[in-house]
Amino acid sequence: MIKAIKITILSLLCICLVGFMVTFITSGFKFSNVKYKLVLDEKYELNNKKKISINVKSSDINIYESRDDKIKVEIYSDDKKNVKVEETDEGLLIEDKKSKSCIGFCFSFNSGKKINLYIPKEYEGKFNINATSGDIKSELLTYNDYTINVTSGDIELDNINSLSGKATSGDVEIEKINSYIDFKTTSGDIEIDDLTLTRDSSIKVTSGDVTIDKCTNAYINTSVKSGDIDVNKNDRHAEYELKITTTSGDIEVN
Repeated sequence: MIKAIKITILSLLCICLVGFMVTFITSGFKFSNVKYKLVLDEKYELNNKKKISINVKSSDINIYESRDDKIKVEIYSDDKKNVKVEETDEGLLIEDKKSKSCIGFCFSFNSGKKINLYIPKEYEGKFNINATSGDIKSELLTYNDYTINVTSGDIELDNINSLSGKATSGDVEIEKINSYIDFKTTSGDIEIDDLTLTRDSSIKVTSGDVTIDKCTNAYINTSVKSGDIDVNKNDRHAEYELKITTTSGDIEVN
């Protein structure tokens, strides 16, 4: 009898919890709709900066070309105390400050933000980006090296020198790569308009398609468990190799 009462109480608690979650979601509340204010708007001298590092949890990151010779950082958040920007020996560091630990069943209503970077065209350094969730977009026309590790979010890049890192969930779109790529995705498509290699490269996808519209100076070595392969004009005598591996997805290289 006591056991039956406990089961009934537990069932009612589960029903109430599910009801609360359904009401919470259908009420129209979305984390992405939270309005954040401009909490930081600073400019930094370019000098000899070699790296811009961004370490954040939930944030959209946009990289644009600057109108002057300085690096400009705009951060939209709920509180300036949640972010930190500092100049280091290597360059510039942007990161979340440590948040209070959450014990038990918790919601975080201030987990998202937006970061806008304005970079001078003279900048020849690297970008090192680590984010839990959020989209990453770069509209720079200069060829820089990017290391990106993101759990959930899309990546969209214009002209780049190289890309390395990994993404758990999200699509990757790149206009042009001028040197190499070494990137992994668990779930998401990879699309590259123009790829020219100066060293061996690799693309590994667990679930998703790989599409390259134009590939120069590379032999395409493919491996697919479930999916189709379509590689045109593959040059086995090319100096460099691009290895593309997918578990479930199609590979198309023109």
